[in-house]
Amino acid sequence: MTASIDDIAKQMLMLLPEDGTPVLNRVMPVMLSKALEAKVDQDQYFAARDILLKEGRVGVQRGQGGQVFLLPEATKKKPAPEIPGEPWAESQLMLPLKKYLEGSFRKGLDLPDDAACIVQDTSAMGDRLGRWARPDYIVVSAMNFRIVPGAQLDVHSFELKTEAGATDLAVYEALAQTRFTHFGHLVLHLPNGSKNETRLVDIEKQCDRHGIGLIRIRDPKDMDSFEILLDPERKDTLSAIVEGFLDRRLTDQQREKIRNVIRRSHS
Repeated sequence: MTASIDDIAKQMLMLLPEDGTPVLNRVMPVMLSKALEAKVDQDQYFAARDILLKEGRVGVQRGQGGQVFLLPEATKKKPAPEIPGEPWAESQLMLPLKKYLEGSFRKGLDLPDDAACIVQDTSAMGDRLGRWARPDYIVVSAMNFRIVPGAQLDVHSFELKTEAGATDLAVYEALAQTRFTHFGHLVLHLPNGSKNETRLVDIEKQCDRHGIGLIRIRDPKDMDSFEILLDPERKDTLSAIVEGFLDRRLTDQQREKIRNVIRRSHS
């Protein structure tokens, strides 16, 4: 009996300790073979692990044979079923926002073909005790200049709020996240005719005052209903702070993708 790479990946998620305790790379294939009742060799194991790593579901530790550990998937904002007639929950809005960031928003950045662009769910990453230190998503882009030597790294943070979350406090939450990023965005779900639509004018003024971008979602099912009301201003966040922020939120493969772009600027 042989197991597919997808089967191995699914079984790995079941076997990894939920508390994030790492498991040695040489031990995990043995555990998988027993659980699947099929031989899992190193190549199959690493192929399955790399899929989970790319998806941001596991992390790795290098050295001494290497280890793999489960990221806090259980605490992430998982999609909840939609209830007809009920307001959208924040967990339901996460996937539509991801699709928008990977599609229209990325396209709007007008990045060159050789640039790197990463969309990462960071809603469950970072210091639990840090106030407003967990954006719902970040978008990280790296590009080389065509004429002037050098590369540019931009980090955007996105704070997502439901219809009921359209308050001034949401603006300050998005602003606080620019402690670690270059651009801050507030994303509001406000359907046409929402009773909270009257708050939009004041929220827009507050965002404009603090240089925060504002994106309105009218219908999460329709990507064309995502509307940028305000563009953000770039913050002068220290590179060391941005580096530390990204180091805890990107996978090894994502970090290497960014580094490869920046390396080319020095060659």
